[in-house]
Amino acid sequence: MKTDQKTRLTWLGSIVLALGIWLLAMVLQARENQNTYRNQQLTQATLQLEHLTQRIQQLTQAGQTATELLVSTNDRTVHNSFEHYAPYVLASSEAFDFVALIERISPAQRQNIEEQQSLSIREFQGGQLGNAGQRAMHFVATLQHPDDGKALPSRLDLGAEPAVYRTLVQASAAGQPVIARIRAGNLQRIAVFFSPKARSQAIMVMFGLNNDALLAKLNKDTPPALQLRLRLLLNDNPPQLIADSHPGHPASALPLLSATRIIGGQRISFELSPLNDSPPSGYQQLPLALGMLLALGILIAGGRYYNRGNLQEIHRQNGALSLLQQSNQTLRLHHAQQQQHIKPLQEAEERYRHVLHDAADGMLLLSAQGDVLEVNPAAAALIGQPRDALLQLPAGALISELHCRNGLRFEQHASPLLGLPFEAMLICDQSFMLQVELSLSLIRPQLSEPVYLVVCRNIAARKEREAALIRLKDSLAEQVETQNRQLTALLDASPMAMAYIVDRQFKQVNKAFLELFAREESSTVDHSTRLIYDSDEHYLRTGRLIYPLLYEGQVTQNTLRLQRGDGNTLWVNMYGRAVKPDTPGLGSVWLYQDISTQRNTEEALRQARDLAEETSRAKTEFLANMSHELRTPLHAILGFAEMGEARSHGGDGNKIAHCFERIHNSGSRLLSLLNDLLDLAKMEVGKMDYQFSRSDLEQVVREAVEDLRGQAGKCHVTLVQHPAPARLQAEMDPFRIGQVVRNLLSNAIKFSPRGSRVEIGFSLTPGQPALLNVSVRDHGPGVPQGEQERIFDKFIQSSLTKTGAGGTGLGLAISREIISAHHGLISVHNAADGGAIFSFTLPQTHSVPHKES
Repeated sequence: MKTDQKTRLTWLGSIVLALGIWLLAMVLQARENQNTYRNQQLTQATLQLEHLTQRIQQLTQAGQTATELLVSTNDRTVHNSFEHYAPYVLASSEAFDFVALIERISPAQRQNIEEQQSLSIREFQGGQLGNAGQRAMHFVATLQHPDDGKALPSRLDLGAEPAVYRTLVQASAAGQPVIARIRAGNLQRIAVFFSPKARSQAIMVMFGLNNDALLAKLNKDTPPALQLRLRLLLNDNPPQLIADSHPGHPASALPLLSATRIIGGQRISFELSPLNDSPPSGYQQLPLALGMLLALGILIAGGRYYNRGNLQEIHRQNGALSLLQQSNQTLRLHHAQQQQHIKPLQEAEERYRHVLHDAADGMLLLSAQGDVLEVNPAAAALIGQPRDALLQLPAGALISELHCRNGLRFEQHASPLLGLPFEAMLICDQSFMLQVELSLSLIRPQLSEPVYLVVCRNIAARKEREAALIRLKDSLAEQVETQNRQLTALLDASPMAMAYIVDRQFKQVNKAFLELFAREESSTVDHSTRLIYDSDEHYLRTGRLIYPLLYEGQVTQNTLRLQRGDGNTLWVNMYGRAVKPDTPGLGSVWLYQDISTQRNTEEALRQARDLAEETSRAKTEFLANMSHELRTPLHAILGFAEMGEARSHGGDGNKIAHCFERIHNSGSRLLSLLNDLLDLAKMEVGKMDYQFSRSDLEQVVREAVEDLRGQAGKCHVTLVQHPAPARLQAEMDPFRIGQVVRNLLSNAIKFSPRGSRVEIGFSLTPGQPALLNVSVRDHGPGVPQGEQERIFDKFIQSSLTKTGAGGTGLGLAISREIISAHHGLISVHNAADGGAIFSFTLPQTHSVPHKES
């Protein structure tokens, strides 16, 4: 009985041991499959990481080259160059889907732009587009291509977002490419910003990054089990997601591979995660195996319950079996560990060999000392030699840039070249030099020495395209230069003054403009248009008037008075039109037509009309006064003649004498008026008769004073003649000079108040010849400042003396004619304490023959 039980227990133990060994093998196989699966994914992730790094570096180099082309001037503005080359740049790179010109504008520049061009810098606030807030610097998108429905709003400030603002400030300071995610309302874009090397940092170029083109080769020709998900993040606070190859796929807890690379001036993180993260099939059978093991355990426990009498034997056999299982397990673990280390290495080596063999780019595997360990067919084809001939050659024998100099080891020489693509010359068969682009990477395996991977790419075709592009650029620049010369010739040949103005600054003017405004080209071009305006207020008012019309696409026409370079002013008709109304930065063209002659003619006609009207009015007043002056003495003569005739029969001698005296006075007055009219007629025909002789001026004045003393007495005015400082002898016509003195005294008496004095003074000014001066001072109303010259014109009287006191307005005009004939001067000015002082000056000698009197 015991033997049968022992036999049954032995069979049961053998079955349990076999099942345990089988379960252990399944677990080990599942773990090995899992490790192999992870190693394959990790290898694929490493290759994708290197490919993407090279791809992004190539894009940054292409973007920098395109930036230099877009902002190159070559006798054109940056805006013109950008609009000209932007379509070619986007057509040559599928990774970029749009390009924009970014200008860095300070608050002061913003104020000038908004005042002069009436354009606002804008930003999104709560999803709505409005005026941008104040900040230390504005990054404004001024031009973009293509300008379609997906374009950014015009003059949008990209620095409104703090993260983008910090990135752009960093790019402006460092001058290196940076990547940022920009938001414009509901639109989000990944953009790369470049700063030109040949221009100031006030200009940047933004390229839109096409994620589909960037990630096009990800998971290409890759089995579904090894396909990866890529996420690019900016190492910012917090990190910003740049690109995601599978945005709708749930994110893994931990990425399979995470690496950081420095691209341009930023640190960019690459996260690669498997799309299919399900465990190998061996792990799916593990629950079944564990269930079977649990059933066996229950079975064993039941056997032990029914066989308690044989527990000691069973324990002994179980101990032996346990030792055997432990020994087997240890052996299997050692074997699995060896397989775990060997098989992945074999598989990885095989994959690397396939990748190296099938790669389209030439690849060389170098030892730590720089010797060639492996060459793929593409590299052998580039060099033009078989693979075996290239093995163990030093890298410097094939690539001149990898030749160690100055005693440096290869690792020291190669260290600065790691991770950055560079151009080099590949030494091919028969010493032929091929220009290639190299990428040098250092690979550090865990169980072997480090090796260098050199990726060679033939860029001869790209260089030819670049050369063709440069030739095209030069051809276009030459055509533009030819057109500019033709335009300049047309401008210079045009008789109309023309100017091209951008931001209210002269950019080009023709010769007619320089001649019209009397300026030099050096002092006009690149200067503000303020220089042709006479004041800041005129300059600002004109800008506010015409520029809104320009931006509406209208042709403006204005008539303005502008300032020449010599200080004179001129009237012009100014015509202007914007080159592109919706793009103010392209400027406007202006024509200037000189209408100064026309305006002067109009002004002369207006003055002549005013003068004719004034002369007509003066003659009308003269006729009215003359009618009054002639009618008054004639009435007196007739009246007193009738009285004298009537009273002559009565015999009253005194009254008759008084009547005849009045008749005599009226006749004398009428004679004086007629003499004035006769003298005026002689003056107008130039036949005034003068009898020059050397005479005593003081005596001539005294006679005139005595003649008018009676008239002064009747008006209760005292005539006072001051003595002369010396004997005043002069060559003159005594009668005409006396006529002048009588006119001056008569006016002084007529307009002096009762009880006042009229003073006559003399002075002598030494010289060659000496000048004799006579002044007549009264205490009347004086002469207004604006009329002191006009009262010497014919028929003109002072506005303060039109009181009905009489006068024709001819006396002073005749007096000035007489004094001018004596080569003298006559003038009037007001005394400080009231009244007027009329004075005239005569030279003591002049060229007219004379006789002594």
